[in-house]
Amino acid sequence: MNDFADVDRSGRGPELLDYLDHAHHGLSAPKNVMRTRMAVPVGHGVLDLGCGAGHELVELERAGLRAYGADSSRVMLDASRRRLEAFGLPVRLVRADAHRLPYADGSFAGCRIERVLQHVNDPAAVLAEAHRVLRPGGSLTVLEPDWASLVLASGDPEAARAVADAVGGRVPNRQVGRHLRRLLTSAGFTDVRAEVELVVYASATELSRVISLERAARAAWTGGLIPRGRAEALLREQAALTESGGFHATFQRTTVAWARRDGATDR
Repeated sequence: MNDFADVDRSGRGPELLDYLDHAHHGLSAPKNVMRTRMAVPVGHGVLDLGCGAGHELVELERAGLRAYGADSSRVMLDASRRRLEAFGLPVRLVRADAHRLPYADGSFAGCRIERVLQHVNDPAAVLAEAHRVLRPGGSLTVLEPDWASLVLASGDPEAARAVADAVGGRVPNRQVGRHLRRLLTSAGFTDVRAEVELVVYASATELSRVISLERAARAAWTGGLIPRGRAEALLREQAALTESGGFHATFQRTTVAWARRDGATDR
C-alpha cells in the first residue's frame, strides 16, 4: 500500500502535504474543469470526498458554494482546518472512510473526488456512496490519473515498457482513470462523460515532477521485469536524450469524468 492510502501511519505527513501544495498548482486546469462541469448553483452544498489539505474547499467557498470536506486522515483534516481558518471561511469537516460516509441520502447538490479512487480498497463502493449522498439531479466530478499510460521513446522498447509498467506499482488502482466511465455507469450515474489530458514531456526533468524514472527503474529490476544493468542503461539513455533535446514521453496525466445522479439533463 502506498503512503496516500494511509497518511497518518505513513510518517510522511509534512512531505505529502508539500506534494499536495505543488500538485494544486500543477493541476489547476483540470481542477477548474471539475468546478465548471459540476455546475452547482451558488449557495448549495458540495462534498469534497477525500479533501486532502483543503485547497479545493477554499476554491469552492470562494465560488459561493457551501463546501464540506471528508477525509480519513487526521493530518489532512488538520491541514484543511488551518487553511479554511486562515481565509476566514466556514469549516465543515468530518473524518470518515470513503466507503461509509456519515451523511444522509441526498445531502449534497454536488460531489467531487480528486485522486482518491486510485488509493481506496473498493472504488465501486466509494462511487456508490457518492451516488447515495447526492440528491436526485446532483452532479459528480472525478479526477484520476492512469499510471499505466506512460510511454517512453527508447532504443530499447522492451526495457522502456518494463520501466513504464513499474510506474505506480504501489498504487492499488493504478489504471482507474481508464475505467471511470464503466465505474460511474455501474454505480447508477447517468450522462457520464470524460475528458483525457495527454501530456507530452520534453525532458526527464520535466517528467520527474510527476513520475520518477529512477524509482520506476528500480522497481522494474527488483521486481524481475528486466535485469538491473538494462534498467540502468535505460536511465542513462533517457538522461542523454534530455541533454541532446531528443527526450520524448507521453502520459495521460488526468482523466476528468462527470455525471449526474438520476434523470440527468444535458448541459
